[in-house]
Amino acid sequence: MEKEITAKQMSIMKSLQTDINGWMEPCMRQVQDAAKELEMHAPFNKEEIVSILARSKKAINAVQVYFGLEDGRMIYDTGKELSRDWYDPRSRSWYIEGLAATTVVVSEPFVGFASNQLTVTIMTPVYVNQVKQGVVAASFYVNKLYRKIKGIHTEEGYAFLVNAQGKIIIHPDKSMINVSLQEQNTALKQMYEHMATYKKGFYNYAFEGRKELITFGELYNGWFIVVSVENEKAYAFNHNMLKLYWTMGILMIVLTVMVLVRMTHKYSNHG
Repeated sequence: MEKEITAKQMSIMKSLQTDINGWMEPCMRQVQDAAKELEMHAPFNKEEIVSILARSKKAINAVQVYFGLEDGRMIYDTGKELSRDWYDPRSRSWYIEGLAATTVVVSEPFVGFASNQLTVTIMTPVYVNQVKQGVVAASFYVNKLYRKIKGIHTEEGYAFLVNAQGKIIIHPDKSMINVSLQEQNTALKQMYEHMATYKKGFYNYAFEGRKELITFGELYNGWFIVVSVENEKAYAFNHNMLKLYWTMGILMIVLTVMVLVRMTHKYSNHG
């Protein structure tokens, strides 16, 4: 029974992992490609920049793609350029995070101020002669992904996202968002350490008097998708399913016997 439950939970986790990576990986690669293309167009003529940004937006169906520079310029895929006096990208969190990175990074999900939609930003620094000269970024709405993660049925447990540092960034229980697993009790800390070590697999732990099984897998950007289920619920659900299968099997046998008896009786009367 334990192997069947673990295999089922691993299957659910792998399905979510495939869906998330299927979106994330090509988007991260496209942003990286845009950065490399921008590097070849220093000192960054606006017309050339806009063409690169617009192509990238279309390729990955982003909400918008934009380029902030160390000289304070801010250029969008639409050709709009913001005044440095009104908007300085160098003071914005996406720019600071992107400039500090050495490769492509994905922001934690946030609710956009204007759109009121769950959003993530993928960004990477742009180099010129090995010196960082700006950050190119793409924004995406991820409501559909969030609904998929929250859509795990009760008998299957629930799913959540953990970043590379062990902080929960998406969880069906909002009180758990921004909780650092490394700063919690020993059970949760050991759970994260197991995830960070093995990258993919399963783990049993006890939390608030409940025994739970998690299955987990690392995502393309270093985050983890985790599916957790209470052992009691998992075993109860599987026991119920086995009872159902047994009942259906017995009914099929009874019906088959009844049909055979009837057919035998019919042929006996004809004889």
